[in-house]
Amino acid sequence: MNEKGWKRLALAGLSVSLALLVVLIAGWQLYGRLFGQETILKTASGTLLRLERDSHLVTTRAFVQAVVRERNEAWYGTAEVIRIVPATIHYAVNLAEIDRAQMKYDEAKRVLFVPLPDVKVVAIDPDLTRSETIRSLDLLRTQSGAGNDLEEATEKMVRPALEKIGDSPEAMKVAREQAIAAVQKLLESALAATGRAIEVKPYFKSEGLTAKQAT
Repeated sequence: MNEKGWKRLALAGLSVSLALLVVLIAGWQLYGRLFGQETILKTASGTLLRLERDSHLVTTRAFVQAVVRERNEAWYGTAEVIRIVPATIHYAVNLAEIDRAQMKYDEAKRVLFVPLPDVKVVAIDPDLTRSETIRSLDLLRTQSGAGNDLEEATEKMVRPALEKIGDSPEAMKVAREQAIAAVQKLLESALAATGRAIEVKPYFKSEGLTAKQAT
């Protein structure tokens, strides 16, 4: 599936909960309207610490379809089963893995750089109740024989197929984009509550970027 297709099917927007924001607002007020590099880093670090109680920041959901096929050929006929299963794949960034000591603030440019751990698949939810099974049996191939065996085989193939889709470069690219947007929005809101308009630039350590390269 190409990138355009993934963005159409997978992107479900940011899923940062209102409950998290309520917790953040309470914490932000402790810092008042202080200034300076130390305050910027302290505010960002404190925000991340408060969010760690939820362990993960969910960034995106991908709505996909796994299509698996099993075929059996014999001299007396061919049997084939195709199973189409819709599923939801959930991605998240583990906030506890953010290295707050590596956050850098460029006071001249008013930019905060935040290194992120990579996004991970945290859940795969296939919906077998809405799956579609297409059977193709030749005259001498029966449902009670090869047909049922092939259906069981395709059901076992669904989760590996979904894991492959979830780890695909196209899917991970969308998930990373959403992770950056989510963390950026949270920290910029936290810093704005202290009276500072700071631009936040998250970047991924796994991509070999540094704060300087993230500019």
